Amino acid sequence: MKTNSMNRLFRAVFGLIAAGGMAVGAWAAEGKRLSVAVAGPDIEAIVKTVGGNQVETFSLFRGCIIRSDLQVEATAKGRLPKADVVVWTGFFPESGAINEAIRAADPPHSEKKVATLHWIDVSPGAVRTNVPVSNCEGYVDPLLKAGDPFFWLNPENGAAIAKNVAKGLGKLQPDKRAYFMANAEAFQKALGADITRWKEALKSLHGLRVFSTQCGWQNFSSMGGPRFVVCKRKLGELPTPQILLDYIQRMKADVVLVDPNTPPEYAEFLREQSGFKVVEVASSIEAIPGGSTYSNLFENLIKALQGASKH
Repeated sequence: MKTNSMNRLFRAVFGLIAAGGMAVGAWAAEGKRLSVAVAGPDIEAIVKTVGGNQVETFSLFRGCIIRSDLQVEATAKGRLPKADVVVWTGFFPESGAINEAIRAADPPHSEKKVATLHWIDVSPGAVRTNVPVSNCEGYVDPLLKAGDPFFWLNPENGAAIAKNVAKGLGKLQPDKRAYFMANAEAFQKALGADITRWKEALKSLHGLRVFSTQCGWQNFSSMGGPRFVVCKRKLGELPTPQILLDYIQRMKADVVLVDPNTPPEYAEFLREQSGFKVVEVASSIEAIPGGSTYSNLFENLIKALQGASKH
């Protein structure tokens, strides 16, 4: 009888411990931040704002995503298999590179991870610029038939991106959905005020002809002010410096934008020419000193264009 009583006591104690352990475990799971893998630094900035203290983020790609050898950055490959969700732009090569990196990082469990990984596409509702990848040589890659993939370089798409992020995160954490949506709305309001200010500033740059060697800036044309044009030979490939120069001179460009990722021989060649101003402008916040917000990207561009137009 005494033994039975002791057994019941132990079972009760272990039950309380187990219940307490389960409660602690449930609390820990509820308080756990989502690990979010994001296509690039500019969209990552939006995810951080919308996700707030509920997310930990890291970028998967650097530089121009339009390249044949697109791969997940080495620094992100180890974290990717442990991510809860991937935020991407809907650009097909991104998904191929992401799945390939998962399979290579953790072969025994890769297929299960690929099958169960959550994806948030930020492109729905965004307006795409229908400018071919090569409007100077007539080549359009089939991957770009839906329009230019760098739609986030039009700040008016920022609100749609934030809303898509909030909806996606809300599905993973339903109890935090209102928090994510409120953050997205606050982001939209602040960005809207910036856009109004930028459009006013761009009025003085109306008619400025801007040639960009880097991907995506033609999306900014929708803001008014300067007219942006690009010239690519094939997916992610610049023509020779001389072909670029011929095109720049034909279009009578006032300003040529080069990115830190532009091959240095191109920038040097163009700076040796006369008739236009060559300005280095980062096409991602990762290359802007102190850059951390989505708006920093456009503040930096407008400041550079204003400076170039005064010379």
